[in-house]
Amino acid sequence: MSRKIINSGWLALLAMGWAVAASASQERASDVPVQPASFAYCGVRDLQQAEPNLTGLDVSIAAVCRSMTYVGGLPQEDYRFNMVHQSLRGGRVFFEDGSEGFYGLSPHATAVGGILIGLDFYGEHPLTGPFVYKGVCPDAAVEVFEFWRFVSLTVFGGKTFSSDILTLSLGEFYEDWWTRGIERLAQKTGTLVVASVGNGLRVSERLLYPAGGANVLAVGVVQAQIEPNGEPSLTSFSLPNRQISSFGPTAEGRCKPDLVAPGRALVPAAYDAGTYEIAGDYSSLAAPVVSGTAALLLQKVYQTPLLAERMRQETRNSVLKAILMTSAQKLPWWHKGGPGKEDDSLVPLDWLQGAGLLDAKEAYVLLTEGARPEEGGLKGWDSPILDSEHPEVVYPIFVPAGQGGWLTATAVWNRSFEEQFPFRPLKEEDRDLRLELWAVGPNLPEPVLLDFSDSPLDTVEHLYVRLPETYTSYELVLRFSQPQATLNRRQQLAGLAWSVGPDKAADNPWWYDLNEDGKIDQIDKSISFIFDQGRAEILADSSLSSQLELGPERVELLSRQWQDWRPYLRLWNEPEEEKFSPFIPGSEN
Repeated sequence: MSRKIINSGWLALLAMGWAVAASASQERASDVPVQPASFAYCGVRDLQQAEPNLTGLDVSIAAVCRSMTYVGGLPQEDYRFNMVHQSLRGGRVFFEDGSEGFYGLSPHATAVGGILIGLDFYGEHPLTGPFVYKGVCPDAAVEVFEFWRFVSLTVFGGKTFSSDILTLSLGEFYEDWWTRGIERLAQKTGTLVVASVGNGLRVSERLLYPAGGANVLAVGVVQAQIEPNGEPSLTSFSLPNRQISSFGPTAEGRCKPDLVAPGRALVPAAYDAGTYEIAGDYSSLAAPVVSGTAALLLQKVYQTPLLAERMRQETRNSVLKAILMTSAQKLPWWHKGGPGKEDDSLVPLDWLQGAGLLDAKEAYVLLTEGARPEEGGLKGWDSPILDSEHPEVVYPIFVPAGQGGWLTATAVWNRSFEEQFPFRPLKEEDRDLRLELWAVGPNLPEPVLLDFSDSPLDTVEHLYVRLPETYTSYELVLRFSQPQATLNRRQQLAGLAWSVGPDKAADNPWWYDLNEDGKIDQIDKSISFIFDQGRAEILADSSLSSQLELGPERVELLSRQWQDWRPYLRLWNEPEEEKFSPFIPGSEN
């Protein structure tokens, strides 16, 4: 594993000693667990094990971090990674202001650094014992920016920006000139911008910008499982929860987040050389997990000429976003938009889960095995160009007879913004796209429209469709939503990906957590009993709902879609009185 030292001075001397220790520690690496353990939940560890040479080498990430301290409204430059920490001191890190990081450190930024590029063969913590610490992309190069320097010099001032990925674990409640400027940067450069959505109702946090922006990949966080001792786990995770992960729609009605990932993890401490701390379920830590995964994908692209040829720079962020969202794992209770099905074609994503849980291994498989558009494979991706002369593109998909399965497909494109402050949207230059799935073939008198996604607000269209076993030939169609007569000759660039496979959510145990409290217990069985008996109306009693820990949104969601979701609770058969006595808080039961 290559680790180039960019920092100089006495820090480099420390790193030389570290390199010797690391080279002698490979034996221990196979004997102890690997942290952060949360990476196993979202496919990162599977990918690292399958492709050990994927380390983020040759990929650059820009990490924008806020100062921890402000005096008179001015940042005090304490925004840096702790580069003395043994997990970071060999990292390929450069501070944009040219300093060595000795003028003020940030626990928040250091945690982000550990998630991205941490590497320590001799980690230890009282709760876990010894471990190997390994971030998502240990050999990626990271340029760390102080937030106000970044928005002043790069966003406002137009300073050259050349990183492959931009990650921000920060935000504001409202769209502003700098959030639009970051969207303009994504549109102009093809850079994938990843941002955290915020930490939910527990801190009264609305969904943050720039994560809420159309050209940004927004990341929410899944909740750690509650252990029998009442403490959150470092190894097991459940679902996103409104209390801990901010959710959509945005003020404009846009779907966010786009993905969710785990956050709770061991991270390097900011103020010494070897201590690790436990960070909670924060979207700030989920975002760099996604950013690091994107770096692994880009490394593969850069090292594979055929992939590099297919993924054009100007659409790179759209294609990566489409691949990551298409390969994401649907979690229990995933649904589009509101609690019913009326808006499913107009709202592309779940307002809490987005497209689902990051699955790094599946994203890699989709990237590397994804067929060219004309091949008709079960997995594929493309970077189409639509214009007035070519207002639609058609992708054939051939499924073996009797196989069926689920098709997931995502189309992504960028909105346009002015090049100068205040970076106003250029709505007259934007075009809206529509994604359709058709069953076709000689045995059909005419094509059958199976599903479509046509949001008037989002720059994402997303399909998740059960394929009938009776059909074998399909066409995925991406087209303009507007009538052709209204189009000008401006091209619309996009990214698109699709995948056909089994229902991976079928055996997820968290279908049984009906009140989304991170536990599966007798209360969940009682809720199931109420819905099985057709007595959902008793949940209108706010005191009963409170005792069952059911919020009004959850009650409505379960009420509207119980019949569709009940089959997933296979272990809880239709209750019989002699087999199951429900527990209802406050009742004699």
